[in-house]
Amino acid sequence: MTSDFREKQWKIATRLPFTSEYFLKIKSGSKLKKSDLFPKEFGTYYLELGSGWGEVAVALAKANPNTGYILMEKKADRIRKTFRDLSQQGIENVRLLSVNFNWFLEEIFEEGIFDEILLNFPDPWPKRRHHKHRTLNPRFLDTVHFLLRQGGKFHFATDYGPYARRGIRFFRDDSRFKQEDHEFSLTREGFPISYFEEEKREAGSRIYYLDRTKI
Repeated sequence: MTSDFREKQWKIATRLPFTSEYFLKIKSGSKLKKSDLFPKEFGTYYLELGSGWGEVAVALAKANPNTGYILMEKKADRIRKTFRDLSQQGIENVRLLSVNFNWFLEEIFEEGIFDEILLNFPDPWPKRRHHKHRTLNPRFLDTVHFLLRQGGKFHFATDYGPYARRGIRFFRDDSRFKQEDHEFSLTREGFPISYFEEEKREAGSRIYYLDRTKI
């Protein structure tokens, strides 16, 4: 990959669709430390990749004021909705990056910065020729391992069975992560439900939850 192309990617990634105090600023060549994320220090730090309409993060942030939540979402309408909800509820422990996290996640944050990472319902790319576009793969697990502290947790959810089974195989082959009780669960207790997940549940879809801990 050429340096010119990489620089173009960075320009696209940092081109904010509008201004807001909730945006987290980044720049090429400088990784974010914990002290860069918020004006104050939090006890724990949580990263949601593809935060959608923000309902999960808003609920979590409101219930856990001593955790700093970093969201990554690239669709402007979803970002605006998230910011509106945060502002209306007076929530201050959330910041958002308008970035395609599949491009250069390790280049944005320092190593071991997060206590938990959430990837909820990424595009399953069901056609075989498109599997290379799936987010969950061995290279992505390298990134998760890099960003999590020791003992940190990774949460993954999908309603597409073949994607879940492939993810289970990835984790079986990766000794850096351990499962809790089972390789997957069909329920996730005490956790906010997104609009997308509610739609899938109402349609009768089976949802697979994979939770792993960095050893």
